[in-house]
Amino acid sequence: MSIHLNFLLPLRVFAALRLIFLFTVFVLPSFAQIVSGTVTDANNAPIPNAEVSVSAKEKTLAQTTTAADGVFSINIAQANSILKIAADGFSNYEKSLGEIDLTAPLKIVLQPRNLSEEVRVSITRTESRLSETPASIVVLNRETLDATAAQTVDDSLRQIAGFTLFRRSSSKTSNPTTQGANLRGLSGSGASRAAVLFDGLSLNDAFGGWTFWSRVPTIAVEQAEVLRGGASAFYGNAALSGAVNLITSEAEENQPILRFQTSAGTQNTFDGSVFSSYAVNNWSFDLAAETFQTAGYIPTAQEQRGAIDTKANSRHNNAILTIGRAFNENARIFARGNLFAERRDNGTSLTNNRTYFRQAAIGADFANERFGTFQFRSFVEKQVYDQTFSAISNNRNTETLSRIQRVPSQAFGANLFWSKVFGAHVVSGSFEFREVRGFSDEIVYVNNRPTTSIGSGGRERTFSVFAQDIWRVSKKLNLNFGARFDYWKNFAALSANRNLSTNLTGVANFPDRKERSFSPRFAALYQINQHFSFVASYSKSFRAPTLNELYRAFRVGSILTLANENLKSERADTVETGLNYTGFSRKLTLRGNFFIAEISRPVVSITLTSAPNLITRQRQNVGETRSRGLELDAEFSPFAKLKFSASYLLVDSRVADFPANPLLIDKFLPQVARQQLTFQAFYRPQKKLSLSLQGRISDAQFEDDLNALRLRPFFTLDTFASYKFNKFEMFTAIENVFNNRYDVGLTPNRTTAAPRFLRVGLRFRLGKK
Repeated sequence: MSIHLNFLLPLRVFAALRLIFLFTVFVLPSFAQIVSGTVTDANNAPIPNAEVSVSAKEKTLAQTTTAADGVFSINIAQANSILKIAADGFSNYEKSLGEIDLTAPLKIVLQPRNLSEEVRVSITRTESRLSETPASIVVLNRETLDATAAQTVDDSLRQIAGFTLFRRSSSKTSNPTTQGANLRGLSGSGASRAAVLFDGLSLNDAFGGWTFWSRVPTIAVEQAEVLRGGASAFYGNAALSGAVNLITSEAEENQPILRFQTSAGTQNTFDGSVFSSYAVNNWSFDLAAETFQTAGYIPTAQEQRGAIDTKANSRHNNAILTIGRAFNENARIFARGNLFAERRDNGTSLTNNRTYFRQAAIGADFANERFGTFQFRSFVEKQVYDQTFSAISNNRNTETLSRIQRVPSQAFGANLFWSKVFGAHVVSGSFEFREVRGFSDEIVYVNNRPTTSIGSGGRERTFSVFAQDIWRVSKKLNLNFGARFDYWKNFAALSANRNLSTNLTGVANFPDRKERSFSPRFAALYQINQHFSFVASYSKSFRAPTLNELYRAFRVGSILTLANENLKSERADTVETGLNYTGFSRKLTLRGNFFIAEISRPVVSITLTSAPNLITRQRQNVGETRSRGLELDAEFSPFAKLKFSASYLLVDSRVADFPANPLLIDKFLPQVARQQLTFQAFYRPQKKLSLSLQGRISDAQFEDDLNALRLRPFFTLDTFASYKFNKFEMFTAIENVFNNRYDVGLTPNRTTAAPRFLRVGLRFRLGKK
């Protein structure tokens, strides 16, 4: 028996080896073949330069692009692969090879991209389809940003009616303290009423609350999401009127992204930027860098200029490096560093400001089918902000230094986020911590001589807890329940002054302050039919006064604004309802929302005294303001080569109650236009040529709380054209085509917007579109 078995064993081994050989020789080659096909649009027109790839387990095995006639050929080595096709302006095609008949040439028809149907958003802390999210959200993708004449992200976001900075001017030349973002007319001062995030980290200045838009290299942004309406349930402090989420591009394994852009324009303007993302062997490397400079323009109106008026200019350098390590598909860690420096001259010989900013962050992502998804983020940042102020004569021919300020600040914090799917529910929660410390060190000048040294500042510590349930009740009904609790404390606050001639010193210690806020949000979306959906929501939101508002005074021209250590947090109750429509084969999308926002204790600069040479104001809590409005958004793409979009806001923002000064009741909030209209058109007559224009109309608004200084309405138009060849693209952009020098400020001298601006440039793009 043993002899028989010993004889059979080699035979069995031989038979097994023979089967393996036959499988290798005859079966496997059946999958190793060249597949050809044609990619067209719905009108049977070929689509050239479409990216065709074959992947398996998230790794690209082969890739190519379609020729001018839409034809492609690609090697397929595995039967269990996925065929992917991507082209500008079209929805991505993705299908398993097992579902495709490979015996004949393929004919693949790409459908025009439908924004509301295809785009996924994460601004509500949990990723979801835009069309299924019960919130007023507008998205600008990479393609839209590339076809916009604007140089900066904030100017691109002005395509969305209701998005504004505190003043009308661009962040290119305006003072950083006026760059706070606002939505739906919930303004009042330079601090942001909207939370702004870039790559998951806050862009809101920790000390002053404004936003450093220069810290965002536009070339790195893949998608910009704007949520209009109270968003404190998601982001806590500063999200009183909404939130902005700027998402960076990210390369897939072995599919590097490289972008480069440079341009030169009028006003001696130059910029250069680069973005690179590469992932290989579970390591990822992302670099974004930008340099910018402009000689600017003279902001003071021509008829009011004097000898002291000079150009408002700016220059900055910015670099962000991120290194990540993936341990598997569900676990990743990363570290990020950011260095930023800028200098601005503010339009007179003696006024300028400088900023030096450093930030380091670490993070980790982990996903487990049993326990859910976890995200950890931690950061530390330091900043030094320098600024000079001056007193100007009535004829603007003489100027004397009035203050020199240095504002050092630092912040650090951490948050842990968790989410998990439970049947029809997506449940998420987070815990967050942040501490800010900052001081304003000033030297006061009188008659060109330093007289007083003043130092003031303090610290703020915040703890937050967040929870949310996204419940898909049925195919037609989505419900969102969310809430956040924030507790913060201001402590170690003081103000000290020293007379430089007598050396006498006085110190005032401010008492510790504690506040808390509960911010719930309830929202629903009901899909009435395939064309209409109904949306409704209620939210409470808040904004805590910044250390800047509590302890730092500043001066612009002849207007002195005082600090107020007794400020309390702003609170808002927002109710909104809307109707969405999608029709004409998904080529037309309409959205309309009506909202009411009642804000208690809004911080507004209140006029205390007014004299020819000096207007003194102080930040104060007004009793209550009320904003009621209607916002409309439309997008129409009759065919893939042409797209129109428009956005409109009608808002009535007034003081509803102010016992301390009844004269302000029914006055309009400063810096809020009653009507805003924007429109855009994108046309691509051929694959290589792109044309676009962007228009903006804004109603009149008031500079001050008394509604005595009126800024006139304006219209501005921008144009953009580009031509692609290989991986390169030449472009030209014109901002303010009609050279409209509209009002920006009255201090009380009139300042105006930048004149017509023309630039030409070159782009290089490799990888992800």
